[in-house]
Amino acid sequence: MNGFLLAAAVVSLLTFLVHLFWGGYDIINPLLKASDLQDMPKLTAYYGWHIVTLVLLAMTCAYAYVAFVQPDVPLTVMLTSIAAACTLLSVVLIVTRQLQPLDYPQWAFFLPIALFGALGLILG
Repeated sequence: MNGFLLAAAVVSLLTFLVHLFWGGYDIINPLLKASDLQDMPKLTAYYGWHIVTLVLLAMTCAYAYVAFVQPDVPLTVMLTSIAAACTLLSVVLIVTRQLQPLDYPQWAFFLPIALFGALGLILG
């Protein structure tokens, strides 16, 4: 068993749960209730929200698989690259839109996933 990849799976699961429940309440409900948005942009954002939910769940399952069942370097590289890319995207949005890092906390969820994934690749 690769403990670092297990940690990536656990953090992915926690991120999935936070995204599903807290984010749904805090982000999606107000978005869907917004009367100043047309339906197409609103539903497109809602669709994207669900894609992220599915990707987080898939990352959880895949990291657990490579941690417990079958080590797979290409799969782990892909998962870790996705987490790192999401971290980078968050940081770029924070910098370019002059946001407060704690007001836009996606980076704080994806960074540990990327770090644990990288450590799992290097030290596992």
